[in-house]
Amino acid sequence: MTNRATWSVLIGLAGLIIAAYLTATHYLAGQVPLACATGGIVNCEQVTSSAQSTIGPVPVAVLGLVWFGVWLGLVAAGRVLSERFLVAARLAWGTAGLLSVFYLVYAELFLIGAICSWCTVIHVAIIGLFLLAVAEATESPESRRASAHAVRRQGRSAAARRG
Repeated sequence: MTNRATWSVLIGLAGLIIAAYLTATHYLAGQVPLACATGGIVNCEQVTSSAQSTIGPVPVAVLGLVWFGVWLGLVAAGRVLSERFLVAARLAWGTAGLLSVFYLVYAELFLIGAICSWCTVIHVAIIGLFLLAVAEATESPESRRASAHAVRRQGRSAAARRG
């Protein structure tokens, strides 16, 4: 696994865990407390209970779960689907996530008047994953293959030193 793939998995898992937590606070409000500031500009409760926190009956946190789940699936699918398709799919999915982040930050700042710190962590994660997708898409296929080969070679030599 390349460094970029490792970071994609780690950031994706962190986002998935936070989205799962926010989903739990929505559906299990009395049982799972929302651990965040509730006064001033940082007010997670105000953000997560606002009209903008749902799209129809679906909480935005559930959409975050889906987004990170699909991202992780696109990272894991490297052994099954073509590299060219996956690079394009991750870039498209990252772009969709970035556009969502732009709207959600707008909603927090101008419609709700408060910021959710958990949401901000998710926003930063999505921006980071988008940037990783851009870096991957702009790298030449030969360079991607060389990086993957170097990582495999390092793994084999590390295993040989241990064994």
